[in-house]
Amino acid sequence: MFFILALGMGTCYSMIGYSSNSISMVSYTVTRWHSAHTDPQQHVGSAARKDYFTKILQNPVPYFDKEENASGSVASRLSSDTKQLQEFCGIPSAFPMISVLNVTGCMIIAFIYGWKLSAVGVIAIMPILATAAYLRVRYELQLESLNAEVYADSSRFISEAVRAFRTVSALTMEDFIINRYIKLLGEQRINATRKLWFSSVVFAFSESMEFLAMALSFWYVWHYCPKKEANSALNCRYGGQLLASREYDPVDFFVVFIAIIQAAASAGIFFSFGPDIAQTRASVERILTEGANVERPESKEDGLIAADGPVNLEFSRVTFQYASRTSPTLEDLSLRINGGQFVAFVGPSGCGKSTLISLLERFYEPTYGKIIFGGRDLRSINESSYRRRVALVSQEPKLFEGSIRENLLLGLELSPEEVETEMVQACRDAEIHDFIASLPNGYATELGINAQVSLSGGQKQRLCIARALMRCPSLLLLDEATSSLDSESERLIQNSLERLAGKRNMIIIAVAHRLATIQNADCIYVFREGTGKEGSRIVEQGTHQELLQKRELYFQMVSLSDPGRVWWLTETVPSAGVRLVRGQ
Repeated sequence: MFFILALGMGTCYSMIGYSSNSISMVSYTVTRWHSAHTDPQQHVGSAARKDYFTKILQNPVPYFDKEENASGSVASRLSSDTKQLQEFCGIPSAFPMISVLNVTGCMIIAFIYGWKLSAVGVIAIMPILATAAYLRVRYELQLESLNAEVYADSSRFISEAVRAFRTVSALTMEDFIINRYIKLLGEQRINATRKLWFSSVVFAFSESMEFLAMALSFWYVWHYCPKKEANSALNCRYGGQLLASREYDPVDFFVVFIAIIQAAASAGIFFSFGPDIAQTRASVERILTEGANVERPESKEDGLIAADGPVNLEFSRVTFQYASRTSPTLEDLSLRINGGQFVAFVGPSGCGKSTLISLLERFYEPTYGKIIFGGRDLRSINESSYRRRVALVSQEPKLFEGSIRENLLLGLELSPEEVETEMVQACRDAEIHDFIASLPNGYATELGINAQVSLSGGQKQRLCIARALMRCPSLLLLDEATSSLDSESERLIQNSLERLAGKRNMIIIAVAHRLATIQNADCIYVFREGTGKEGSRIVEQGTHQELLQKRELYFQMVSLSDPGRVWWLTETVPSAGVRLVRGQ
């Protein structure tokens, strides 16, 4: 009997182990998480990471503005959630199934050989086991949620400290950073202690089910021992009423007894996986629901735009307000820019110039009004199709690991051979070709992870300008793009960009604090920062000379930035506004 049972269990264990390992190696598709995969050799962990990372990258910019979605938190979730899922797949995932099959098989055997004694075990033990399981999994889920939140905070803190390690070292803040990190971990420990104690009690209770089943079995036969017989004590001692009345023979009794004990032990093993099940469930929920509640712009198949050709750009009464603010950043903007024009946005810090660039990149959508690109509302244009026509060079240039050539060709669908001539010309226009040619490996030079250190700020910025020109954009956005360049390089690049604007019929929009860089712009738009509940507005527009002749806000800004180039200086008087005074 037990030999047959052993053979059966061995066979089942082998089948379950093989199946669980196979499941862990097949495509992510079998769990409905990634229907596009059909490669049966892809590992669950790799597929989960790919799916999770894809969902993260598809989130819009406002998603990353939230504190809980900072880079450190997102990286922590991507690493820990997929690792938890991968560790639970395979052999560990087989043990709960084995325990369920063991409990089921043992209960069937027990009821076949003796339903009375089996019923006592099931009725007495199963409700207790179910309650213990529910409480334990519930508290483990709560604890896992708490841990995920706290460790995301600590990961975000570590990420910020590492990114700013030069500042940390310069200010000798190492001890302060370490103490703050310890405080973050200490808060988690205090909050988790109570739940850990309760979870430990439930764990101990579920682990004792085997002995509880044994005690209840003997209690049953002892309690119903016949008291009128003279040898009742002896009968009780060796089996009690069920054995004495010949209702159960010793073989039946011990088969039922061992089956109940084995079922209780298997149930204890199953519930010992409660923490793993709870943690994996929480991780899977985060993977599946990543970005589910995020509002994304619809991808319009009929919103494609032509790959080339001149375009016009128009703002029609555009107002924009960040979700976290109570007043608009930009209010009632209306302007029109024709193809081939070079325009500039200037104004004091915080007046929304960079926000306007973000609106043009479609990182955000206008709260009111509309932006018209090539005669069409920007919202009606397919986002990917639009961004292929736009290039952005920001104040903080970003290069990736890889060669210079690979960095220049990012986002382009052409092979390196097809764009060799264009790449060299773009680098010449960005005044970076001579530097690249002087390197031993030229365009094949590897930048590595430390590209931010191996190149100067000006070199990185010029590479980013060349990368933008490689896209042959209809709209080139420069957000303080030449701030790290010396005056001579800045002048050469500026002249090159102005030539390209007319040659390619390309719109160039530049945000600048150094007003000398935008004096040749076809039109300069001057922003004044909003007050109270009002947003920033355009208060002046015109060429450099036209705005100087008006002697208003732009004249004041030029006077303060370079007094030697103007005849008049301005001085702000609280009671009278702007007053002109003779310069020295």
